[in-house]
Amino acid sequence: MKRRQRIQSRTWKISGLVGALLLVIGLGWFILLLRHPQGGLRLLVPHLAQTSQTSAVQLPALYTAGVILGTPSQPASLGQEEALLLASQWEPEVASNAKKVLARYVLLTYIPRTSNRAQIENAPAWMIIYEQVPLQPADASVDPTPFPRSSYDFYLFLDARNGKVLLSLWT
Repeated sequence: MKRRQRIQSRTWKISGLVGALLLVIGLGWFILLLRHPQGGLRLLVPHLAQTSQTSAVQLPALYTAGVILGTPSQPASLGQEEALLLASQWEPEVASNAKKVLARYVLLTYIPRTSNRAQIENAPAWMIIYEQVPLQPADASVDPTPFPRSSYDFYLFLDARNGKVLLSLWT
């Protein structure tokens, strides 16, 4: 009987020590998350860019395409008006047909879904958004199926240092 009580007390001690150890590890991890909120996400997604800047609001259409937006800490070398002018020269048809044009200075990270495109990490860029660009109707004699929607949005990312196109996509 005493032997059985000793075994039970040893088991209780071991399980108590293991429980305390797990509690200390969990508490340490929780404190680490409170001090570095992005740290836990980087462990889950290792290729996620490490930015010291605060994240900007993510646009769902861009996020699903692999685009992550951040807030730059330094001012742009290229002004907003210059960026809009360059964008209209890069995509004149889109610029002239868009119902609304917006420009925003962002920190661009692009994680391509295919290997034939280059990854972009923390590049200061002007995001030019052309909203409600009308789709050209297809030739009904070739394809009688109508488009499911009549317009699309076009995103053009220009390098904020030199005005070159970093990325363009439409949704």
